[in-house]
Amino acid sequence: MLGGTGEYPAGYSFAEALVLNKVKATLGLDQFKFAFTGAAPISVETLTYFGQLGLQINEVYGMSECTGATTWSSDEAHVWGSCGWAMDGTEVKVFTVDAKNINDKKECPRAKDLDHPLESEQGELCFRGRHIMKGYMANPDLGEDHVKQIQKKNMEAIDEEGWLHSGDKGCVGVNGMFRITGRYKELIIGSGVENIAPVPIEDNIKAICPQISNIMMIGDKQKYNVAIVTLKAKGASGELPGGDELIDDAATAVPGVSTISAASANKDYIALIDKAIRATNKNGAVCPSSASMIQKFSILPHDFSVETGELTPTLKLKRSHVFSAPEYSDIIKRLYLEGAGDYVPFKSTDSITLEVKSQ
Repeated sequence: MLGGTGEYPAGYSFAEALVLNKVKATLGLDQFKFAFTGAAPISVETLTYFGQLGLQINEVYGMSECTGATTWSSDEAHVWGSCGWAMDGTEVKVFTVDAKNINDKKECPRAKDLDHPLESEQGELCFRGRHIMKGYMANPDLGEDHVKQIQKKNMEAIDEEGWLHSGDKGCVGVNGMFRITGRYKELIIGSGVENIAPVPIEDNIKAICPQISNIMMIGDKQKYNVAIVTLKAKGASGELPGGDELIDDAATAVPGVSTISAASANKDYIALIDKAIRATNKNGAVCPSSASMIQKFSILPHDFSVETGELTPTLKLKRSHVFSAPEYSDIIKRLYLEGAGDYVPFKSTDSITLEVKSQ
């Protein structure tokens, strides 16, 4: 990576001939020349795994609105977890932007530690150059209200100086490399006005505890964060929520515990999830401050799904829906009651119990 010598370790050619080439062939990657990843986050662990095989995957970043990529890294100089440098002929900067006026912005200082940037070093990633779209296209045939709506979207996307606002939170290191740290639409704003990126924390918990199917952090305008957790269940497909019976890792985690309802009342199962949350709270790479930590959690009686309204048709979590849905209002309130322990069990009387179809 950046700052390394580029030298191959002793014995690499033997390892490549005897083992690595066979693994690459089995994966169908023996003709591998170049690889780039974008559009969604990729874990450093995944990049490390392929790197150990001699397969370097470079991260690129951009949007449709900037004609695809606007930053990239290369085999010669990269840092796993970073999306690289601004491409030639483009400008990329990090701004602190006023929530009500995108033209009111101030450039953030460069992060001294790209993996652990200070809050003051983070802001919205913005792009400028000839690759930026002229604007979203309106169709006059759809009426004046439609045209005004598109004009409003354009004003919210591109400021008066031509900067395209991505909506992504990130930083730029002293070496000029960029890193995405969150998504402003997904950020949790705590009572102390801390900006907390929930996705890296949630992903880390799921990586430690494979029994978890979904987890959602909650903490907007609250003095601490809580989480609601779902377990892997038979019949849960994303489209459907599944039933009570556990499957895969979730079914074998604790002997004798084979259902969600049993797991929700089992001390060993609860401790398994609690351990993953505590380990994540101590991981400064994903949980940079005490304000980012999860203090309490609850296990839901069913998985998230499109049918029950928590997921979009593309299986993305609808955070605002879950937070405001009446079926979750009581458990969220109880998670914030003084005196409640780290684990707060879901009760059928918490609110409207969802009617889940039998699978």
